[in-house]
Amino acid sequence: MTALDEVNMDNEVSMNKGIWIEGPVKKGILEFFSGLLSSKKVEAVLMPAKNKSKDSYAWFLMGKDGLLESAEPFPPVMTTQGARALSYLTKKGTAWKKTAVVLRPCELRATIELAKIKQVDLNNLVLISFDCPGAYPLEKYFNEDQKELDEIFGACLSEQVELEGARAVCSICHRFTGRGADIEIGLMGGEAKGFWLIPGSGNGEELLEGVSGSKPDNLEAREKKIAEATIQREEKRNNTLDSFRETVMGPENLMNTLSSCINCHNCSRVCPICFCRECYFDSKALSSEADNMLQRAQRKHGLRLPPDLLLFHLGRMTHMSISCVSCGACEDACPANVPVSMLFSLAGRNTQAVFEYEPGRSIEEPVPYKVFRFEELKDFETPYTKEYAKEQ
Repeated sequence: MTALDEVNMDNEVSMNKGIWIEGPVKKGILEFFSGLLSSKKVEAVLMPAKNKSKDSYAWFLMGKDGLLESAEPFPPVMTTQGARALSYLTKKGTAWKKTAVVLRPCELRATIELAKIKQVDLNNLVLISFDCPGAYPLEKYFNEDQKELDEIFGACLSEQVELEGARAVCSICHRFTGRGADIEIGLMGGEAKGFWLIPGSGNGEELLEGVSGSKPDNLEAREKKIAEATIQREEKRNNTLDSFRETVMGPENLMNTLSSCINCHNCSRVCPICFCRECYFDSKALSSEADNMLQRAQRKHGLRLPPDLLLFHLGRMTHMSISCVSCGACEDACPANVPVSMLFSLAGRNTQAVFEYEPGRSIEEPVPYKVFRFEELKDFETPYTKEYAKEQ
C-alpha cells in the first residue's frame, strides 16, 4: 500500500464533509472563533497572541474580551510548546469551561501523548490544528528583521511552500498536517485563496454546524498534495537522519557532538514529554560536595565540570525517545547550540521503529512502556544470551 492509499483511507470519512472558506486565512480563522464564542459553542480559546511589546508571543486563555483581536493562531515561532501550556491548564483536572485550543501538528501529537499518561485532561477541550510550514529558530527571529520574517512566514503559510530558514527538525517534518484534531484547518491545496475546516470527530462536526462557507468540492486534490509532500518529506527525513547518525555514531563522536553542552537542563524543562515532578538529574542524588568532586577528579586525572553530561542525555533518551514528536523545543532552548532536536529525533525514530509506535497517532494506542508483552524484545536479547551461554 502506498502513502497516497494510506492517506486516502484515513480520510475516507471526512472527504465529503467540511467547509471551504474563501479569503485571508488569519481573518477567517479569528472570525470563526469569534462566532464560536458568540454562539457559546465554546466559552474560551487557548492560543498564542503577541505580547505588549509586540516582539514575541505568549499563550493566552481568551474570550469575547478584545484579546481575540490580537491573537495569532499561526505564530512564526514556538516560544512555548503548546502541549506544555495545555498541561498547565488541565493536569489537575478538567477545564472548567469548554475551550478550543489551537495547536501546531507536533503540539497536537504531544498533547495526545500527555493525555495517555494523565498529564492532560481532554474533557471539555476542542483540539484544532493546521497545515504547518514550520517555525523559525527563536535566535533567528529575535536577532533579525521580524517584520520581514513575518511576511515570509505568512506567504509560506498560505501557499504551503517550504519555509526558508526554518528550524532543522521543521525542514524534515513528515507529519505537518492537523490530522487527528477535532477540527483540521486545511491550507495545502487551497492555492492561497482560502482554507478548509475539516471535522475529525463528532465534536468537530457539531462545532461546524451553521458555520457559513461552501462545500469542499476539491478535497481529493488536497489529499493528493499531502500524500506527495509526505513521501518527499519522509525521504528527506530519513536521508538527513541517516547522515546525522554518521556524525554521532560511537562514544567519541557522541561526546564531540555534546561537547559544548553546559548541562543546564533547559532541553528537559521545555520538553512537553518530560513531566516528572522532580528530575533525577536535578536531585540530591547527583549533587556532590567539593571534597568528593576533587577526589573524583584525582582518580580520573581530570573531571569535566559540570559532570555526568553523557548520563543526563542518555537518561533523557531512555526516558522519552519513544514519545518524542520532534517538535524542536529542546534545541530552541539550548544556549550552547547543541543539535539536541536532531539527536532526539534520531533516537526517537529508532526507538519508535522497534515498537512500531508513532507518538500522537491515536489516543487509543497505548504508550509501549505501559503494555507488557511476553518476550517482546527477545530478538534483541538473543546475541547476549548466546554469548552468555558460550561462557558458561
